[in-house]
Amino acid sequence: MTKVPNLFIVGAPKCGTTFLYTYLKKHPDIYFPNFKEPHFFGSDLIRKNGAYDLSQKDYNDLFSTNKKIIGEASTFYIFSKKSAQEIYNHNPKAKIIIMIRNLVDLVHSLHAQFIFSGDEIVEDFSKALDLEKSRLNGKNIPKQTTIVNKLYYTTNILSIPNNIESYINLFGIENIRFIHLDEIKNNPRKVYKDTLDFLNVDSGFRIDTFKVVNKNKVYKYRIIRDLLKKYSILLGKLRSVIIKKPLGIVKFFEKLNLKEQKRLDISKDLYEKLTNKLSKTEIEINDIINRR
Repeated sequence: MTKVPNLFIVGAPKCGTTFLYTYLKKHPDIYFPNFKEPHFFGSDLIRKNGAYDLSQKDYNDLFSTNKKIIGEASTFYIFSKKSAQEIYNHNPKAKIIIMIRNLVDLVHSLHAQFIFSGDEIVEDFSKALDLEKSRLNGKNIPKQTTIVNKLYYTTNILSIPNNIESYINLFGIENIRFIHLDEIKNNPRKVYKDTLDFLNVDSGFRIDTFKVVNKNKVYKYRIIRDLLKKYSILLGKLRSVIIKKPLGIVKFFEKLNLKEQKRLDISKDLYEKLTNKLSKTEIEINDIINRR
């Protein structure tokens, strides 16, 4: 039986969303599809290369379950001006989880993730930031990028307060849970229990050990990364003609091609520059969260 999602983890990316998705999914009363980020909503997100082009039926088919909580976790919803209204139109009774971290670290982490995935090809973080203005005008977009908005690094961050306000205005602050990545690092068990309480499911369900999920990754071979990025969507569509359930072949080769590695530090000057640019937004977000 297909139902509509009643829980949305709307981002931000690289803020612990994969951790929460992974462990909530283990709860007997909570369902998430294996397709973590369908990005069905957010019609202002600029999709490319056939990515995230699900029909309404495709999207509905992701949620064939009778479980109490039915979730999805598309992390770029928080960077969309339209996603809150579109999700509300789909299910006005949904609960929303918004995850956040230090904003400078967030931008840096996003760049590293997109280098690994192949959405970004400019490996120098400072140079990638310098390209943001031209990319906002549709220039210097890598051919294999799946969502062009991924490359709007600081513009995305500056949009967060207004987008959070949209969710609050529509769903009510009582139906929104904020989680900071530091909370997960410091006490994952408490974050998990509090989230289960927020969802009104059995918070006594026990996870024996919480592990770090989705550490910083780098690719071993660029050519493999680029081939996977270029053909993964096409291969997925061909597979879906034969069998609906993903086989995990692309994920398998992606895993073979990755290694976990600490991100290179940002230069002091660039860190200060980004801090100055994003400090007001950081304060605005904290003020919204503390309004509860």
